[in-house]
Amino acid sequence: MQSKFKERRAFFDFRLFFTMLILMAISTVMVYSASVWNGGDYANTSFFEKQLMFDGLAIVAFLFVAHLNHEVLRGPIFRLVLYLITWVMLMATLFSEPLNGARAWLNFGVFLIQPIELCKFVLVVGLANYFDQKQKGTLNGVIGIVHHFIHRQISPSSAGKRMLLSLSDWILIPMLVLLAPYAIIIRMQPDDGGLFILLLITAMIWFAVGLPSGYITLGFIAIPLVGFYAYNNFSENQLKRIHVIFNPFLDAEGKGYQLINSVISIAHGGVFGVGLGNSFQKYGYLPEPETDYIMSIISEELGFVGVLVVLGLLFFLMFQGARIAQKCVSLYSSMMAIGISSIIFIQTTINIGAMSGLFPGTGVTLPFISYGGSSLLVMSTMLGVLANISMQNKHRIAYHKEVQDARTMSATSSLTKGGASVDKN
Repeated sequence: MQSKFKERRAFFDFRLFFTMLILMAISTVMVYSASVWNGGDYANTSFFEKQLMFDGLAIVAFLFVAHLNHEVLRGPIFRLVLYLITWVMLMATLFSEPLNGARAWLNFGVFLIQPIELCKFVLVVGLANYFDQKQKGTLNGVIGIVHHFIHRQISPSSAGKRMLLSLSDWILIPMLVLLAPYAIIIRMQPDDGGLFILLLITAMIWFAVGLPSGYITLGFIAIPLVGFYAYNNFSENQLKRIHVIFNPFLDAEGKGYQLINSVISIAHGGVFGVGLGNSFQKYGYLPEPETDYIMSIISEELGFVGVLVVLGLLFFLMFQGARIAQKCVSLYSSMMAIGISSIIFIQTTINIGAMSGLFPGTGVTLPFISYGGSSLLVMSTMLGVLANISMQNKHRIAYHKEVQDARTMSATSSLTKGGASVDKN
C-alpha cells in the first residue's frame, strides 16, 4: 500500500495541481474584493463564502478524477448516460426563468447550475473517442450505428461518393450526432456565446486530429458566408452587442454600459494598479464585477502586471496540456488533452476580448478566476483528467525506461561473463 502511494506521488502532476491552487487563491481574493460592495452592502461576504465552498469541492473533484482512469469516460454506456444527462439538463433550462436574457441556468435555490459548462467536457470526450475509434475502425454506440448506416447506404463506387463518405466521416457524423442535439437547444435558450465555444472546440479538435486540407480550405471560404448570413438574421439585441464594440457610446446606458466601465477600470489600473481592494468601479459602476468582468477589477487593482500573472498561469496550463498531448500514445488521450487545453484557451481569449472591447460580451467566464460553481467544478474536473493522462504518460515512460535499463544490464552482464570465460581460457 505504501509503495503504491509512493508510486502515485512520484507520477502525480504537481505542476497542474499547484497552478490550479494559485489561480483559485487569486480568484477567491478577487471575488471577495469585487463583491464586497453589493447593492449598497459594504460588508457583503456571501460570494466569498460560496467561492470558498466551491474551491473545496473543486480540489476534491480534481484529486478524485486525477486518480481515476480517464479511459472509463469512453465506455459506450457511460458515454451515452453522460450525454443524455447533459441533454436533459439543457432541455430543463428552457422551462427556467430567464437570467440576463437567456434561459441558460437551472435554479436549485441555494445555487445555480449552467449545463453548458458540462456539455463542453462531454463534447470533448465524444469527439476524442469518435476520432480514435474511427482511426482503429472500432466505432460503437449510437455514433457507430449512424456511421454503419451511412456506409451501407452509400457505396464508394465513384470518386464523388468516396468524397461524400469522407465528408460524412470527418464532419457530418460528429456534427449531427455529437454537436447538433446540443446546438438546437442552446440556440433556443439562446446562449450564442456557449454555442460559439462548442463550435470552436470542435474546430480545434478537427485541426489537431488532422482534418484534410481541402476541408480546411472549404471552412475558411464558408466562414465569411456564414457570418454574413448570421449577421443578416441577428436580432436587434444581438446587433447592438456587435455595434457597441466599435462605439460603446452608441448605447452608453444599455449594451455599451458594461464595456465603457470595463475600459475605465483597465485605464484606471495602469501598469501596477491602484492596490488590492481599492477599485472604484466595483462600487456599482461595473455590473456584476465578480463574474465575467472580474479581469477588469484585477486590471484596476493589480494593474497590467496582475493581468500578466493571471494570463501567464492560464497559458502555462494550456502549454502543459499541449505537452501532455504530445507524449500520449493513443489518439483518444491526445485529443482529450488537446480538447481540455482548447477550452481553457478559447474561454480565456473570449473573456479577455469581451472585457477589452475586442469581442461582444457573451457571458463567458474566465477559467478558474470568475465567480461561480459550475465553471470551476467542471474546469477542475477536466484538469483532473489532464493530470490523469499525465500520470499515465509518466508511468508508461518510467516502465519502458525500467525495461530498457534491465535489458542493458542483462546485455552488459552477458558480455562481462563472456569476457571472463575468454580470459580463463
